[in-house]
This record gives sequence, C-alpha cells and structure tokens, in this order.
Amino acid sequence: MRSLHDDIVIKGLRLRNRIALPPLTTNYGSLEGYVTDAVVQFYADRSRDVGLVIVEATAVQPDGRIVPGSLGLWEDGQIAGMGRLAAAIKGEGAAAVVQLNHAGARCTPSGGELQGASPSGVGFRPDVAPFALSREQIAGLVTAFADAAGRAAQAGFDGVEIHGAHMYLISQFLSPFTNHRNDRYGGDAAARAAFAQEVVRASREKLGEEYPILFRLNAIEEMEGGQTLADALVVSRLLAKEGVDVLDVSLVSGCTWREVDGRRFPICTSAFSKKQPPGANVSVTAKLRVAAGLPVIAVGKLGDEMAAVEAVRDAGIDVVAIGRQMIADPDAAGKILAGKGSEILQCEECMTCFASLGKGKPLTCKVNKGLPGSRES
Repeated sequence: MRSLHDDIVIKGLRLRNRIALPPLTTNYGSLEGYVTDAVVQFYADRSRDVGLVIVEATAVQPDGRIVPGSLGLWEDGQIAGMGRLAAAIKGEGAAAVVQLNHAGARCTPSGGELQGASPSGVGFRPDVAPFALSREQIAGLVTAFADAAGRAAQAGFDGVEIHGAHMYLISQFLSPFTNHRNDRYGGDAAARAAFAQEVVRASREKLGEEYPILFRLNAIEEMEGGQTLADALVVSRLLAKEGVDVLDVSLVSGCTWREVDGRRFPICTSAFSKKQPPGANVSVTAKLRVAAGLPVIAVGKLGDEMAAVEAVRDAGIDVVAIGRQMIADPDAAGKILAGKGSEILQCEECMTCFASLGKGKPLTCKVNKGLPGSRES
C-alpha cells in the first residue's frame, strides 16, 4: 500500500516523498526577470519537507510574463541567479524543477513583439491587444521554450515543466475556447496539440533522453466551449509519445466575464472555491494517468491531510501538490507527513493571494504575515 512517505524515482530522479510544492506565482522577481533574495527565501522555506519543488512560471521571453516580477530564462544572464535558486531548493533535500511559460494574451503589459500572442486573437485583458501568431512566430516560440529548457539544465535544475494549463499560451492552443485556427495548429484536440508537441519535441532534443520533462495540463475547463476531459485524454497520450515523463494535472475551475469599454474579457481561475471539497480533481487526474501511462501530480485543496493520504493510497495518484496551504503555512507538508495535520495554520481560502497578484503586486497572504508582500501591505 503506497503512502505519502514513499519515495518515487522518475527518469532517474528520486523524490524522497510524494508531496510537491506546485508552481506558485510570487511576483518577487526583479523587473528584469532575475532571482531576488525574496524568491530564494520563499522557496527555501517550503523545500524543507516536500519531495519536489516546481518553481513558478518562468518566462521564455520577456513579452510572455504573467506578472511584472516573473522570473525569466530568456537570456544567459539569468542562469546564475536561477542556479542559486535551484541550489537553495536542493540544499533542503527536495528535487528542483522549473516551470517554463509564455503567458500569451494573458501576459502583463511590458511591450515586446509577441505581447498579446495567441492562436486566434482572443483577448484576456483590456491593456493587451491580442493577435494571431504566424507560423514563423510559432516556430520562434518553440525555439524559445527549448532554449530556456537548456538554460534551466545549465542552472542545475533536476527537470523542467512545460506550462500547458491555465489559459496561458500553450493552453490557449489546446483549448477550443481560444483556438479557432484552420491550419495544422487548429481543429480537433489532436490538431490543437501540435504546438505543445513541438515544444516538447524541441525541448527533448535540447535536453537529451535522460532529463525529466513534466507537462502541466488542464484535465477540464469548466467553462462554455472549454477543453473537455475527452480532449485532455487525447492530448495526454500524444504528450506521452513525445517523451513527457510526468503529467501535472490542473484545471480551469471556472470562468466569469468583465466588460470594459464595450468589450468582454474572460476571467478564468484555477483555484477551487470554498464549496468544492478537497481532492475534487483527483478522479480525473487518475483517468489521465491510465490514458497516458505516466506518473501524475494531482492538485486541488490537498493540504487537507486525509485528502492527500487517500489520493496516493486509494486513487493511485503518484504525487500530491499542496499550493495555497503552503503559502499560509510553509511547514504544512512536514506536519502532514508527521501526522499532525491538526497543527497546520489553515489557509482561509480568502483569495488574498490571487487578488494581490491580479493587481500586479507581490504575493500576500492573510494568514502568513511573514511574506515579503504581506509585510509591505
């Protein structure tokens, strides 16, 4: 019977237990995409007990940042700082993986040729004009992802994760909500996966056969016209054939709309609401595991001790990711492993963290006043 305490080996990479810190946007990086002391401290504090740390979405180009303080791996000058971050994580005993991303039309407005890049020109914010990428621009982005993956390896990371979820650029290609192309990058679920496959293929060529590649994928998009579980099952099989080693399974849990100057913009979220139970995404994650034949990481209010235990023990989940709860209490994973879940400083699910980032400010937390952003607020 498997437990959270069991180690797991993925592509030669050993995780000391089955708990991961998922990629959590902090907005603690510099405006140039460089690692700061605050970034290093945030991750070091949360690396003490987990088996795996996945560093937040790191931009492959400066025009693809989620927030102004997103980390970057678009130039060689960023390698040294990222190396310092990887060393800090591994120094605490956790494996270190970095997530690579281009935010596409969800990017923060910072200028650049590909600000607002998208498959079909669907907009997400009034201050970023979306445009449909040309085939040549898509090829350039594939190269940008692969080059960033190479820099991650040079920095000492144990693996990379390609971000294909949460309505950022690759996710926009995968979703029928945002991909209306009529060339080989659009169509059914398999055709919409072409860009993702090319990114994985180029990254694999850059990294070699033995280097771990993870891929974050929406299992489902709870919105009209969004990606379905059937779509995700198709994509998961294709990614496995391309050489992805682990699926990090998330979702779009809901979508609302706002109107600005007569234009409507979708506001999509990946966070479960208070009414949703812990582990609500576990069952669909298990289905993707079977379809792809790959280890999976599940996320979704798994800071609840029993939900985390049951996901691994009963549902066949390989690794559970604990996100918002680890913002509120950096020792949450250690307390769960020690059977002391009752001692966790509970996340109040107030969404202060998401709200601060949505305003372009550093990450804050109502419960954890020790965060740099919380101290400033």
